[in-house]
Formats: sequence, C-alpha cells, structure tokens
Amino acid sequence: MKTKTLIFFLCITTYNLFGQSINDSIYTSNIYSLFIKANQFIYTKQDSAYHYYDKINALAKKHKDYETLINSINATNKSAAHFYDLEKMKTNFIQLDTIVLKNEDKLQENPNALFYTNSIHLDKGIYYYLLHDYEKSRAAFLTIINSTETLQESELNIYLLDMLTSAYSFIAKMYFNDGKYDLAKEYYTKNIHVLETKKANDIKKINRNYSLLAEVLKNQQQYKASNQYFKKSLQHNLLYNGNASSIITEANHLLENYLSTKQIDSASYYLNIIKNNLSKNHPRWHVYHQAKAKILQAENNYFEAEKELQTALDLIQQKWKNQAHNDIAKAYNKIGLLHAKFKNPEKALQNYNLALQQFSNNKNPSTINQTAVLKILKNKAAVLNILNNSEKSIAIVNQAIQILDDIKPSFKNNTDKLFLMEEAFPVFESGLQATFNLYQTTKQDSLIDKAFYYAEKSKSALLLEALLSTKATAFANIPKEIIEQEQVLKSQINHIEKQINQSKNNVLQDQLFTLKNTYRALITTIETKYKSYYDLKYNTQVLSVSQLQNQLQPEDVLLSYFYGNNAIYTIAITKNSKSIQKYKIDRNFEEEIIAIYQMLNNPKSDLTLLNNKTYHFYENLIAPSLVNLQQKNLIIIADGLLNYIPFSSLNTNLDDTRYLVEEYAISYANSATLLEQLNEKQGINNEVLAFAPSFNNTSSTLLPLPNNASEATDILKYFRGETLTNNQATLENFNTKSSKYGILHFATHAILNDETPEYSYLAFQPNKENNNLLYVSDLYNLNLNTNLVTLSACESGIGNLKRGEGFMSLARGFYFSGASSISSTLWKINDASALNIMDVFYKNLSKNSTKDIALQKAQQSFLEANKQNALVHPYYWSGFVISGNTTALTSGSNLIWYLLGATIVIILVVILRKRRK
Repeated sequence: MKTKTLIFFLCITTYNLFGQSINDSIYTSNIYSLFIKANQFIYTKQDSAYHYYDKINALAKKHKDYETLINSINATNKSAAHFYDLEKMKTNFIQLDTIVLKNEDKLQENPNALFYTNSIHLDKGIYYYLLHDYEKSRAAFLTIINSTETLQESELNIYLLDMLTSAYSFIAKMYFNDGKYDLAKEYYTKNIHVLETKKANDIKKINRNYSLLAEVLKNQQQYKASNQYFKKSLQHNLLYNGNASSIITEANHLLENYLSTKQIDSASYYLNIIKNNLSKNHPRWHVYHQAKAKILQAENNYFEAEKELQTALDLIQQKWKNQAHNDIAKAYNKIGLLHAKFKNPEKALQNYNLALQQFSNNKNPSTINQTAVLKILKNKAAVLNILNNSEKSIAIVNQAIQILDDIKPSFKNNTDKLFLMEEAFPVFESGLQATFNLYQTTKQDSLIDKAFYYAEKSKSALLLEALLSTKATAFANIPKEIIEQEQVLKSQINHIEKQINQSKNNVLQDQLFTLKNTYRALITTIETKYKSYYDLKYNTQVLSVSQLQNQLQPEDVLLSYFYGNNAIYTIAITKNSKSIQKYKIDRNFEEEIIAIYQMLNNPKSDLTLLNNKTYHFYENLIAPSLVNLQQKNLIIIADGLLNYIPFSSLNTNLDDTRYLVEEYAISYANSATLLEQLNEKQGINNEVLAFAPSFNNTSSTLLPLPNNASEATDILKYFRGETLTNNQATLENFNTKSSKYGILHFATHAILNDETPEYSYLAFQPNKENNNLLYVSDLYNLNLNTNLVTLSACESGIGNLKRGEGFMSLARGFYFSGASSISSTLWKINDASALNIMDVFYKNLSKNSTKDIALQKAQQSFLEANKQNALVHPYYWSGFVISGNTTALTSGSNLIWYLLGATIVIILVVILRKRRK
C-alpha cells in the first residue's frame, strides 16, 4: 500500500497516540517536522527519505519513544519497498520484531495497537511478495484479513480498511501470478465489494481493482472487456495525478492487448504514456524497453527489438544487484522467444539456459518459481526439436512433466486447473514430436510406449482426479462427519452459485467467498491429515501400453489421438501390436473438420459431398493405423476438434459408400487411464429409470417431443424398471429415485451453455417455479453409481471444448456423478429416428450385447431400413455415441423373466410326470 495518507497518519499520530507521556514540546515538534520532510522524498529520493527517518529513529531511541520508532521504521519500509531495497526491509523487520516483543504489553493497551501490528504485517507481506515467497506473504496478509474482518463497523477506520483492501489485492495478485486466475477473480471481486460498501468514495482503489480484474480478462483473451477496465482506471490516474507505477502498468497492459489484436498504432500511443510517466531514477524503466521491444517485434524489426530487450535485462539485473531472481529469468525467456520467432534457435536455447540458471541459483522453490520454470522448459523443449535434438528434448519434457505433477495439487479450482493444462499442452506436443522423430530413425518400440505416455498425461486430468478423489475418500478412512461436511459445503456452494447465475447479489457473493474459503481449508486439512487420501487423489501414474494390452480384448483396437498445433499423432494398440502415425495439419484441415461437422448435423446437406469429405478424413487419420489389423471393436480416444466427428459416419469407400459403423463397433473414452477406472466400476443393478417430460403446455419455451414418451416406455419391453412421463417426469423424482437404478434414460431436451458449461442442463417437466432443470454443476454433487446413462437429448455430448479434457458437456458431468458408461448425442437429434435407434439399442442390450455392439447393430439396422430414402443421411443416425465402460449388462429384461418362469414350469411338469409314472 503506497499512500501518502498512511505516511501522514504515521506522522500525526506519533505524539497524539503514544507520545502523550512525553511532555517535551520541542521533541514533538522536531519529530513532526522530520516526518513531513521525509514524506516529501519517500517515493522520489530514497537516500533523502532514509536520512530523515534515521534522524527520527535516533531521536525516538534517545527519548525511549518506541511507538514513534515503530512509526518511523514502518514508514521507511514503504520507501524501501518502492525502491526494491529488500535488505533494508529485512533489517527493519528484525528491529520491529524486537521492539514489539519488548513493548508488547504497552502496545496491547493502546486502542490503535491493531493499526501498528497490521502495518508491520502489511510490510512483511509486501517484502515476501517481492521475494516471490508467496506462502509467507499470504500468511502475513491473511493475518490482516482475519484480524480486521471480525471488527464491528464502529471499530474500523480508513487506515485499517486501507490495509484490509491491500491485503485482498496482494493475495489476488499472487494467485494471478501462480496462474490461478479464477481464485484471483474471487479475491478481486470480494475486495471491490468491500471498497464499494465500506469506502464508497474511494474511486481510485475501486478502479485499481477493476484494472487488476482486467489482467485476468487479458489472459483469457477477452481483450475488449479487458481494455474497458484498463482505460477507465488509466484515465482516472492520468486525470488525478495517480501513482506513476499504476499508470505504467495499465498502459503496458493496453499496449500488449492492442498488439494481440495487431493494432500497432494504438500500442505505440500507450508506449508514449509509459515513457512520459517515468522519472529519471524510476525503478521501472525496464518495462518501457520491454514494451518497445514488443512493438519492434510486431514490426519484424528483430535487431532493434533485441537491443531493447538487452537494455531491459541490464536494468533488471541492476535492480536485483545481479542476484538470482524470477524477473531476470523472465527477461532471458523473452529474449529467447524473440530469437525463436526469428528463426535463431541457437540463440534462443542459449537464453533459455541462462533463464533456467536463475532458478538453479535461487533457494526459494515457491510456486511461482515452478510455474516460471515450467514455461521456460516448454520453450526449451520446442527449440530443441527445431534443432533436431530429440533426446535432449525428451529429457526436458520429462523434467517439465515432473514440475507439472508437483504443482497440480496446489490448484484447487477446476477453472484454474484447466488453464494450467492448456498452458502445459505444448510440453506434451514437444514430447510426441521428439519421440516420433526418434522412432523414425531407430524403430525402437519403447518410443511408442513413451509417446503413449505423453498422450495419456495430456488427457482428462480433471475428470481422472475426480474419480480418484471418490476412490480416495472410500479407502482413506476419513471420518463420516468430515465427508458429510465436505458434501454439505459443496452443495451450499452450488446452490449459491446457481442463485448468483440468475441474479447478481453482493450478499450472496460474500457468502460464496466465505464458503469457498472454508471448503478449500477443509480439503487442505484432509489432504494434510490423511496422506493415503492425498496419494490416491493425486496419483500421477497413467496406464502404460503393456498394462493397456493386458486389459484389451482380442477383438479390440484402441486409437489414441493427440491433436497438436502442428500435427496429429495416432497411436494404435491391440493386444499384441502397437504403431504410431503422424499427420501434419494446417488451417485448411481445421476448416475441413468444421465443415464436416456442420454438414453432419444438417439433414439437407449434400450427402455425396459429405461422404467425399469424410472419406478423406478416414483415409488420412484412420486407415493407416488399421492396416493389417483384423480387430472389429474400435475404442477411440479423440482429441481437439476430432471430438466433433462421430467416427461411425466416416465413409470408407470412395466408389461405393460404406460407413465405418458397418465394419466396426465404435466406442469412445477420454483416456485409457480413465477407461481403466470406469471398467472397475460396478453399478448397483440393471433396472431402468426413464424420463420423458411433456413440453406441450404454454409455460414451456421448449418445443414438444412427440415420440419421447414412446421411446422411454418401450425400454420396459426389455428391462425391468420405471418410466416417468409428463407430470411424473420431474426433477424432484429424479433426485429421490435415481440412486436406486442402474440405468438412467433421459428422453428430453438438453440445453448447452457454451460460455458457462456448468449451467448446461437437462430439462424435466416444466413447472411454474422453473426449478425443473438439472445443471452440470448439480451432477458434481451426486452419487449415482450407474451402469449406463442414456442422454437421448439434443447436443448432450458436446460443449465447450478444452484441450486434453474434451467437451465440457452434460455427458461428462454424469461421469463425475458415478456413471460408468454414457450414451449421448453430438447434435440436435431427430425425435423419430431417436425412437427407432433407442428401441433397437435396448433390445440388443437385453440380449447381452456389449454396449458398443448394441449401438452398432442399432445404427446398422437403421441404415438397412432406410438405405433407399433420405434417412440414410448420417444426421439421422450417427449422432449417437457410446463412451466409457462398454461391457454387457446383465439383462434385466422382462422377456428373460418370462423365459425363466416358463423353464421352471416345464421342469415342474416333467418332475410331476415322472412321479406319476
């Protein structure tokens, strides 16, 4: 917190608060005068500020005025922090701790004791923040928060509130630096609420926090929204002579945003603002030189950009007195990226190595250090591949993956975990590229194993962790009351989040903030206290090729895809073989995938053109991996845009259309490791609970589904259970009945929320209260343990596509709730064709077919029946996909019971006849 009001407060309170026992008006006048002089130089002339504070210290010690001494040292720390004089701050803290300890009783008696102790905690928090020791920094700031939040309104003053809001801001900034953006957003939002409710006139601080929120938006590539907040804060600072460092920071962010959208002129405008607000000795001149280098780089002025980055590096090294530091490492990394962009990989590698040296010489292994190292290793592995040094690239990739495994457990928020995996994705691509290149020259089978390892590590980290967490809870002997407490907190958080999604409310936001902090604290306690829980939950082992081969059936072939920025890698594995293929991609390929998907979900699209396109897809990405393989069960681990394409719809013969489903039973999985977990799951039974709401009344905005009731009812021809239609197909009945059934079938509407996947939902019977929606977020709190969930609803299998995780869809949500296999859809399915396909699907399941074969036969049957009409279009039948555990269900068919009963009757008749004879 760098406010002159605080320093002034330190000045005027010295005598009034603590100096009342010192009846020396000359002494008091001198102290006051020295504080005023020191205050003039606190952020402009470091030596002059120190000079006057040293005089105050000497006078205070002479008069044994320890309260004034505390004030003076606290004020000195503000100047030292501004000029990054960490040695001075360290020395000051040693003095302060000694003074406070000796005068503890006297300080506690004073009504302003909290101000002084929190001021010390604030400076310590800033000190450790500058050192990137975030654990100690957070502890200091949390002490301020915990001691201030419990105060009554009447006990708060502007200075305590200043420190409270500064603490929130610094904690948020640390989470932001760690890459935990969603968590940072929580703290910024909380801080803004505090500022708006308790300090309504502090527009400057409110704008500053909006500016910090804009950083999050910037990293989420929401540049327009980000710019709005940055400009508002910057304009306020420029108009009211705001802090120069804030102006420089905001102008630099705006410069980077405009460069990201290729608006160089606008970026240059903000470069001038940065320059105009830098005084001669300002410690942030390196920001200007790095910003100028970015513009030069955008203008393809390689050599001038290099000069600017080198100047920035020199200034940063000078700032940190050539001691190892993150800032120096980041500067080297920027130079390396410049060289890599302009095709100078040798120089790039040299600078990446210099960046890494900063960490090998740094004894502080904080999270930010590990995150920074991960980014540099990512860049180094990529440039080593350019230099055709595959073996070294593999070594660097392995090192990066180890760091990723180490820091992942500290990411408690799913949104932040997704971003971490997105950032790390190029590491896995470098690993695939290196192993493939090496395999081409050596043909060592172990390299295919390594490639498969990288592909598996890149996939479904969140979903796998969720399944492992459930297993860990069961095996770690955690007391029942703690598990119940966790479930209650999760339920409360979900309930309030849904309320906030409907209507923003500051009171609810505060409740949510408190609940989430309580929940994170509980999880941290569990992970700390129950080591077996932690070890199981964060088990980083993935399934190996040999382990997978042991689990595959003789008729299975698994195709694992890795969709990188430059190529798609396909690893094909059967019980006795393995291979790897590479397909180079470009923008045209991605446009082709999108075109295929659009044609697939449009029944009026040109079928001949569609079949032509899907044939080329098959020829390039599937056929090479199936050469000489006789297996007929395909397990697809899709990746990237490949998730949009149902492989069943691919044409395998250009001359005479034949679809892949006519030759192969096809199923899907997020990863082989996840599939292993799903194959271990056992459902409670094979009784079916089917839902078919009616959307015919005027209170519903959703269109009627004429055939959904028949679809749900027909299932009972093959399986025992219950069908709930019309007014019985309610969310309440789902909540009370679903845990008793092993098969759940939903013949209803699914509504996709692409922006916020957690609020995609399944619609139950409409009601006046409009509480008939089952959200994805609700599924995270359920424990269904089902053998099969069928989502015969529109677009239930798609959603926001995340690298490695696949679709954030309704279908995926049911895996969190305990489903072992899911039948879902990839587009808005035709109601009549759904009735036909689902009927045959369940009929096949009742005859003990595996789920993938049951669906294959249902689609083949539909094709055969409609090969001479328009329903042959893949739109009508290929949108249904089956994923997860595909083993056969132990039939619950009514027919089986009839046969069993008939058999018993026959046996009894035979026995009776024998007795009569």
